[in-house]
Amino acid sequence: MHFFQSEMQPPQIEGVFWQPDLKTTPPKGNWDLLGVSTFVPQWSVVQNKSWFDHDIGFTKWDKNINLKQLNQNPWAENIILGLAGEYDEKLARSQVVQLAENSQQIIDKTQSVPLKGYYFPVEADPTWLGVGILGQALSTLPKPLWVSIYSAEPMPEHLDVWLKSWLPKQTQVFFQDGVGVGTRSPQQARLILDDLQQEFGSENIIVVLEAFRATKNGKFRSAYPWEIIEQLKAYEGQKVYIFDGPHYMNRMSVYVVALWYKLKYASNTRVN
Repeated sequence: MHFFQSEMQPPQIEGVFWQPDLKTTPPKGNWDLLGVSTFVPQWSVVQNKSWFDHDIGFTKWDKNINLKQLNQNPWAENIILGLAGEYDEKLARSQVVQLAENSQQIIDKTQSVPLKGYYFPVEADPTWLGVGILGQALSTLPKPLWVSIYSAEPMPEHLDVWLKSWLPKQTQVFFQDGVGVGTRSPQQARLILDDLQQEFGSENIIVVLEAFRATKNGKFRSAYPWEIIEQLKAYEGQKVYIFDGPHYMNRMSVYVVALWYKLKYASNTRVN
């Protein structure tokens, strides 16, 4: 039987993701109004080029940011640093070993930066038959370490068994809710989340709220505030990370969601 353990407790919007690109560098926003204090740049290095001005042994993109300056933003008091990745999923999966080696280099070069943890940006789903190599790569990297998973099935069976078959112990997981891509409803995502947390623990499986929606031309738009609110209602009592703030949650969207949050949960909690 599925149930909501903390039905009336507010969702804790702890973090936002960011896929670095030239348009949104440096990232700017007001996500702290939602309670966000953790920022997750999805990659430090992609296509063997660094998004950060820190000398980590890679050539740099035309725009880059300073990690210590990023840390000064109220929504980035904590940083979970994305490591080495690729834009193309198939390419990333085929180069997991090399990406893990590059990631270790990044970790070695960022020891002077206070970080909450690391995120290895090679995403996994049950169709990846060679996912064991990801588990092996993760086991070589220091903790705290995060990885993300998704499923193209609305209600995948035995997702917990699949995850347990390759995930190294002490590795934490971001579960992409699949609502933004149209795979499932927020309520279905919550049921999957509950099942995974029952097996791995609530602190080890965190839901990622997809703050976008697919359009008919195959692209994506920002989710409307009321769409995000429907997701947050389903994730009551949970820590929530938003994907992704700089691209899909502008200042006005944040104001609307923050106002709803304050009105709904005024007696439970306070949003800064």
